[in-house]
Amino acid sequence: MFTTLYLRELQNYLYSLRFHVSFVIVVLIFIVGSIAFVSSFTETQANYAKHRQNEQTNLTEQVSSVTKVAIQQRKYITSPQPNGIIADCKESYLPNEITYSAYNVFDFSVRHNTHNPLLSRSESLSWSFIVSMFLSFIALLFAFDAISGEKEDRTLSLVFSNPVPRRTFLSSKLASIITVVMLMELIGIIISMLILTLSGKVNIDGSYLVETVGFIFISLLLITVFSVFGLFSSVVTRYSNISLLISLCFWLVVAVVIPNTSIFWAKKLFPIPSAFQLEAMINEDYADLEKNGKEGRWSSNGSDAFYYRHELRAEHQTNRMNAAKLRKDAYSQQMFRQFEKTRSLTVISPIAQFDYINEALLGGGYLRFRKNWDDLRIFQPQFLQWFKDIDAKDDESPHWYNPFEEFSTSKKPVEVDQIPQYQEQIAPFTNRILFVSSYLITIIVTIAVIFGACFYYFVRYDVR
Repeated sequence: MFTTLYLRELQNYLYSLRFHVSFVIVVLIFIVGSIAFVSSFTETQANYAKHRQNEQTNLTEQVSSVTKVAIQQRKYITSPQPNGIIADCKESYLPNEITYSAYNVFDFSVRHNTHNPLLSRSESLSWSFIVSMFLSFIALLFAFDAISGEKEDRTLSLVFSNPVPRRTFLSSKLASIITVVMLMELIGIIISMLILTLSGKVNIDGSYLVETVGFIFISLLLITVFSVFGLFSSVVTRYSNISLLISLCFWLVVAVVIPNTSIFWAKKLFPIPSAFQLEAMINEDYADLEKNGKEGRWSSNGSDAFYYRHELRAEHQTNRMNAAKLRKDAYSQQMFRQFEKTRSLTVISPIAQFDYINEALLGGGYLRFRKNWDDLRIFQPQFLQWFKDIDAKDDESPHWYNPFEEFSTSKKPVEVDQIPQYQEQIAPFTNRILFVSSYLITIIVTIAVIFGACFYYFVRYDVR
């Protein structure tokens, strides 16, 4: 019985005008998004390669003095991700540049990959964007009149004049809608992967395929949420125009309102000081250090490494760095907490859950930034210890460690290949899967609750 009803509904949808129009639009969006990604990824990869080359050139110029290597502030920039076509993980908004030296991890910022940041776009046509903004909407369009349309045409009473279980009828409707929408997605993904392969810019390896399969499963859950809600709106109303209005309101709330009001609620519910207030506090700390500092702390004698006031200068510079570090570290933690608490509010949106699951699946976005931030803070003391070990062996150094200047530490040369360099470590796939478990449970429970409510009202509907 279920198979017969399912095939009948599936055939009706496949031959409908709305399927043909939706299919053409979705495929075109996948094609345009894939071509745009290849072009953007090629440019970003070229810019990243230039940055790496410049960093290596600068490092080669500093090897004449190990102190120059230690005090030079480097900029670690995250590499472009070839799986960004699956989901960009909002990395265009998130910090992708971290400044550090052997003495400190200073701060982070957003580095624009385009030559002109004014040309940056808010969203890319990644697979996740297509699914969350287009296919979710299409799922509602297929589902909103699945029951209310039959009520209006008075065909529902005809169907139930036969021995058709309502549970089977409702399930066949839902399964056919999900199948039609997922068929569009699968064809779009296949075409997209062909474009990526033919471009020669993206290597489709085993891990890429695993991530793709994971994405398809996650998108199946999201499509199911919207299909179930569209079906629910169709069950609880008698007229299709009302169920369409309810479905559109739901889509607008979870896809537009919740994501775009998160900044407002973050500022209202989880306020933190502004960057100007942070700068003012740091300047106050600097003023206190200057007021209470030892006389001669800014004196220098470049020709004499053992000039006694170099020790005062190194101590004073270290105190200034530590004062700023204390303020900035505390401020960074406030920003992290504000961001994470804001996420806990937006998680009520299935699309937000979908984005967070994709982020963990691909190891990108905020999770990637935080891992690099934390790993660099582990790497930095190791880098400093490497420098101190070399400096300790130099009898011509007084060993007064100045984080910004080279007056009072070793000026011996060092080989480039001996210099520690930070390398990003991607979180293991198993760890990423564990992270998404709570989101997966939430979205599955959401599907179960909505479908349960849908079935509850449907079995009590009087078709007469």
